[in-house]
Amino acid sequence: MWKILVLLAVFLVIQDTDGFWWRRRRYVHTKTACEHRRMILNCGRHRYIRVHYAAYGRQNSRTCSRKGASHCSTRCRSRKSLFVVKRLCNGKSRCSIKASNSVFGDPCRGTYKYLRVKYYCKKRRFHGRDLGEEDKRETEDVLKTEEDVE
Repeated sequence: MWKILVLLAVFLVIQDTDGFWWRRRRYVHTKTACEHRRMILNCGRHRYIRVHYAAYGRQNSRTCSRKGASHCSTRCRSRKSLFVVKRLCNGKSRCSIKASNSVFGDPCRGTYKYLRVKYYCKKRRFHGRDLGEEDKRETEDVLKTEEDVE
């Protein structure tokens, strides 16, 4: 039985092209910025940002809570959050985003919102291009999707 488990583990490691699948969660960075604040995503030298989650709005009452807030919707989220953050940050070593209605729109009027982003850092390739082919295709797909929405 243990031989089967070892073979399965070896197979999964071979199939994982980005690194160690069992340690990847440790390398996902999560950042939160309250409305009107600026968020900085940073991967340092020789790495670039890959955003895989972004939400501007409010999903709970605890994050960025304000005393005396009368109306607080906890079920609102800008539909273009992920697209905007990917467009601004993917492929860069460092980027800055303002959590505001002017950037993401106002998904719930009268509610104090926040931006939450999850991203990880990938190694740069130094053979003539920064982004890998799959990253270029993903960026092109996101841009096509946004054109379809507009």
